[in-house]
Amino acid sequence: MFPDDGGSPATDPLTGHLFEAEETLLRSSTAWPLTGKSRFSLSPDSSNTLKNPPQDCSHISAAGIVVAHNEDLLTQILLCLPPKSLIRFQCVSRGWLSIISNPSFRRLYCGSSNTRALILFRKIWRSCPELKFISFSDEYASSMETAISHLSSNFFTDGEITDLHSCNGLVAVVLKLSHGSREFAVYNPTTSQHRLIPQLNLLEDRHPFVALNIAFDPLKSDHYKLVCVWLGPPTMRIMNVNYGFSIYESETGTWRDSGDIFEIDYAHSPTHFRNGVLWNGCLHWITHWKAIVCFDLDKEDANFTLPSPPVSMEHSEIWYFGESGGCMYFIDINNPGEMLFDIFELASGCSEWVLKYHLNLAPLTILYPSMVDEEFDHSDDWLCRFWLTYFVEDENEKKARLVISLPGKVILYDINDTVVKVLAEVGPTDTDDGCRDYIYQWKDAYPIMKTLAYV
Repeated sequence: MFPDDGGSPATDPLTGHLFEAEETLLRSSTAWPLTGKSRFSLSPDSSNTLKNPPQDCSHISAAGIVVAHNEDLLTQILLCLPPKSLIRFQCVSRGWLSIISNPSFRRLYCGSSNTRALILFRKIWRSCPELKFISFSDEYASSMETAISHLSSNFFTDGEITDLHSCNGLVAVVLKLSHGSREFAVYNPTTSQHRLIPQLNLLEDRHPFVALNIAFDPLKSDHYKLVCVWLGPPTMRIMNVNYGFSIYESETGTWRDSGDIFEIDYAHSPTHFRNGVLWNGCLHWITHWKAIVCFDLDKEDANFTLPSPPVSMEHSEIWYFGESGGCMYFIDINNPGEMLFDIFELASGCSEWVLKYHLNLAPLTILYPSMVDEEFDHSDDWLCRFWLTYFVEDENEKKARLVISLPGKVILYDINDTVVKVLAEVGPTDTDDGCRDYIYQWKDAYPIMKTLAYV
């Protein structure tokens, strides 16, 4: 059972947000890089005039009449409006409804947004799941925080969120109901719409559930897919594991098995196939040994087609693996003693990983001493008391930023300008098994993107 919306961030065990406009400039450089608007038309013909303009224009200014009769201009204005306004403005006229409900407009609207906020999620063993909303700017905080609170408290009242995954604005949720069964749901924070997904007929004793991922690319389609990963039949090799995949398509509203059984060495197995990264038409997971598993959403099969990223230290943690701005990134620790990290980008053609930034976080530890454990072993990155939660690169603004979670805080670090901004104050997590190493780690971070897609 979830807490009510009235819970404060200090006491609410599941969700909370606090934005602080606190910025700090680090004087020493901590990283160094190593390396026309299109016309929009909704009509099949060449006319860009609204088919149902207002009949009585006596009270409208000349500029208003021009806008009302010019579909291209009106479209550009509507693209600048917040989602809730667009939903209300569908009732203004049939012409506005035609524009806003058009799939082309919805795809363009989603593509016009940059990463300005994140959903953070974690589920530590034997503790309540936690859900946080983190915004990069104060003006974006109020509109989406309510939507995230709605996710955690209002309509999932009959069960517990045990896992979630988000992709391009849609959220896939795994619910454990009070009587022990499992249920899936898809939620759109922009519109506050949700849908319960039909049950997947898997026998838990024969094919145990592993993970649920959502794949949604609004620039290609208005529909999404869910990929459910489950344990397959035993293999002939003792140390190998079989995985199966089932796919749900929102267009048809049905599940089907891919027919592909993926066998992998248990030592190389991904972390339960969670947090798949959608890129180039495939879901990607990285294994403990830095191999990348790709699931082709069209062919519906899994493979090792991408090269493994370079590794500075054997057996080191996977500090970050994700996508930003259409590129794949991997962050590896280079030297724990000197707090050096390498940020790699997958080169065009998918042939190799290229070093994009060499990052020195030592100045941050002066500002936040709690980032380093008092018993810090210079050869062991496990004693770093922080986590690189999310990496975002904005090619337009020529900025690269890291969201870092550390004891008591979540900060935004501008790699280029060496500016630190406190995004949230985060209280400790109650655990009954001494999981001290994990109380500051927010490893699951998903960008909140505005989308008008129907779920």
